[in-house]
Amino acid sequence: MPRARTSVLGVAILLVTCAVAPAQYGVSPYHTGQPDLRSPYAKSRDGSTVEQYARLLDSPEAKQRLLAVEDLGQSEDPHAVDYLLKAIDDVDLRVQARAIDYLGTRRSADATPLLAQKLFFTGAPRALRQRILSALGKIGDPSASRAILDFIAQERNPDVRGTGFYTLGEIGDVTIRDDLQKLGEKESDPRLKQLVDEALVKMTTLRRPKKQDYVPPSAGVVPPLR
Repeated sequence: MPRARTSVLGVAILLVTCAVAPAQYGVSPYHTGQPDLRSPYAKSRDGSTVEQYARLLDSPEAKQRLLAVEDLGQSEDPHAVDYLLKAIDDVDLRVQARAIDYLGTRRSADATPLLAQKLFFTGAPRALRQRILSALGKIGDPSASRAILDFIAQERNPDVRGTGFYTLGEIGDVTIRDDLQKLGEKESDPRLKQLVDEALVKMTTLRRPKKQDYVPPSAGVVPPLR
């Protein structure tokens, strides 16, 4: 009997450890490779519409809102972008981050103004600012170039500035080339100077491919925001 009690206790400890480990190491507990059990929202992905997915964005539970973003991000319906734009203002940073990622993956030019504006929000974490820049780089909308340049000029974090320089190179807007060069001349960090030089080269050589039909990405985990 003591041995049986020990076995039960060991199983209980193992179950608790498995449940805690994903969160401890920054892995999303919402994507375990198992079927989604979303009671009371359980539904089939293939049989639902973006409107049904979007209802979860009003859930008081961040987990449910994050699941909604995953469904919307992987939907082929172009109207999903409207709801992803709503999600970038969510109170939970994980929901914001995933919505931003999907808007970048979808190369949604409609998201450019809001993403560019969000760069200047006071108190936005460094990792979130970098995700916004990365998304803008994937979208490649030249209308964001001037805002990104202004943002870099007042941003103090070198990692974020470096991401901004790289993003400008990805966008390839030649109209800001001279201003970017002047900004780069003020940089004392050789790594940032190199990123500026690479961006300037891209602006004269990069030809962005035409936007292809959207192919939904596979679901992934949400990297931790520090």
